Amino acid sequence: PTRDSDEIYQQLTELPCPPILEARMNFDGFKIIREVHASSRSHVYLAIDADTDTKVVIKTPSIDLQGDPAYLERFLMEEWIARRIDSAHVLKPCLQTRKRNFIYIVTEFVDGQTLTQWMIDNPKPALETVRGIVEQIAKGVQAFHRMEMLHQDLRPDNIMIDGAGTVKIIDFGSTRVAGVMENAAPGEQTHLLGTAQYTAP
Repeated sequence: PTRDSDEIYQQLTELPCPPILEARMNFDGFKIIREVHASSRSHVYLAIDADTDTKVVIKTPSIDLQGDPAYLERFLMEEWIARRIDSAHVLKPCLQTRKRNFIYIVTEFVDGQTLTQWMIDNPKPALETVRGIVEQIAKGVQAFHRMEMLHQDLRPDNIMIDGAGTVKIIDFGSTRVAGVMENAAPGEQTHLLGTAQYTAP
């Protein structure tokens, strides 16, 4: 953990944030295919790793929040969290084999759809199908809890279902890690992360 913390701090202090990436751009050994998602908190791109010729997902920090050290630290914690959870139902990070020149996260590419889209496409699913999805989500949540982590933003947009029907929890930007929040500044401890509509009372 200390080594990982040092690595996060080193990236935070030494590496610049990347620019907005465009299709066909070569970026740190990845070829950008297209933007998948953009929000006020991050930019997500589909890319190909030039060394392995495999599809990956690259997540970069929000352009608007690049001057916020607390935000950048939370952003880098996502990879730290992903490295610690080993579950078929939680998004996997890709091991970085090349020198990194910017702050970003690389994860596996899930060839599928969000649970939000799945529910639109399947308005009247069979009970057995729903049970199977819920059981897989529960296994993913359990993997977080075993590592003393709370996802805190579990909602249909943050759950992917691949072509084989495997369910994976994604987006760890709101995850609470035991021992980390206790050491945070008082203001940060009271700031609620996640999505209000999906937060327990």
